[in-house]
Amino acid sequence: MLGIMAFTSANAAQREIYFTDFEDAQPGDDNLAGFDNWNGSPRNRGCHGIDSEAAPGLGKSAFIGYNSPGNSRTSAVVLRPIPHDPLTTGEPIIRLVAAIGLNDSDNDSPFGGDPDRDSFFIAFFNSSGQTLASLNYNNTEEAFGLWRDDGINTYDTEEEFIRNEVQLLVVEIDLTANTWSVDLDGFQIFRDQPFTAKDDVDIDLGGTAITWQRNQGSNWGNNWMLFDDWTVYADTSKLAIAEENLKINAITRSANGNVTIRWKAQPGFRYQVEYSDDMQSWKSDLPDSLIEEPVEQETGYTDNSTGQSRIRGYRIKRFGGSN
Repeated sequence: MLGIMAFTSANAAQREIYFTDFEDAQPGDDNLAGFDNWNGSPRNRGCHGIDSEAAPGLGKSAFIGYNSPGNSRTSAVVLRPIPHDPLTTGEPIIRLVAAIGLNDSDNDSPFGGDPDRDSFFIAFFNSSGQTLASLNYNNTEEAFGLWRDDGINTYDTEEEFIRNEVQLLVVEIDLTANTWSVDLDGFQIFRDQPFTAKDDVDIDLGGTAITWQRNQGSNWGNNWMLFDDWTVYADTSKLAIAEENLKINAITRSANGNVTIRWKAQPGFRYQVEYSDDMQSWKSDLPDSLIEEPVEQETGYTDNSTGQSRIRGYRIKRFGGSN
C-alpha cells in the first residue's frame, strides 16, 4: 500500500480542542458508543463500532454502516459533543481534520443490477443540538459525489471522493462570517461557501456527528464509513490557502524499489516530503526532502534510502516561503 496525502500546513495559532485516534477503544461492534463521550443510535445493532485494523497500518478506527440498523429505520448516527463558544474564546475558526474512507457496498440487490448504496453525512451541530450544516458523501449511483448541506438546501459540489480509499478531510468553518471550506487530500472541494442557512440559531459549535442514511426506496447497502484521527481545532484565523491546489501528478516505483513522487511546485512555497512505515508516525528526515523551486514547474523527489519498509506511505506538506 502506498499512501499519498497533500495539504497545507496549519497556522501556529490553532488550538486543539478534541482529538482521538480510537487506540484506547475496545474493538468490536457497538463499542464506539460509550467510548470517550461518543454517542450512537441505534444501539446493539452492529451498525457502528471500532475496527482493530480496517486499513493496513492505520491501527484502530471507528466505523458506521455495514450492518443494517433495521428496516423500520431510515438512518443511524454517531456523535461527539465538542462545545466551543467563539465569542468567549475569541477563536471564530473551527477546523476538523480526519482520515475518512467510504467502503463500497458489495451485496447484491434483490432486484438485480448494482448493489444497494446509501449516503453518509458529516454534520456540525450547535450548543442547542441543532444541525447547522453537513458534508454529504453520497454513495448512490444516481447522485454519487460530495454535496454540501446548509441546513435548508443541498448543493452538488461537482466533486467526488474515492471509494475504498482513506483520504484526508479538512473542513474549515468561520463561525463569525458563517462560511466554510472543504479540502479532500489537498484538493479544494469548495471555498468560502455559506455555512448554515437556518435563521434564529446560535452559530457556535456543540459537536460533530456522522449519519448513515438509507437511500429512499431501497434496502440498506452494506457500505460503511471509516473515520480516524478525529481532530478539531479552534483558531483565530483561516489557513493560508494557496492560489492553486497541491496535486500529485505521478508516483512510480523502480525495479529496485525506489519511489519517485512528482508534483507541480509554485514559487514562494516550500515542500516537505514526509514518510511513514506505520501510517501513524511521520518523519521528515529523508536527505534533501525539503524542496523549493524559483519558478512554477513540475518537480519531484525520489526516496532511494536503504532498508525501506515493504509498506511505506508518503505525504507532502506545503509551507509559505516565509515560514
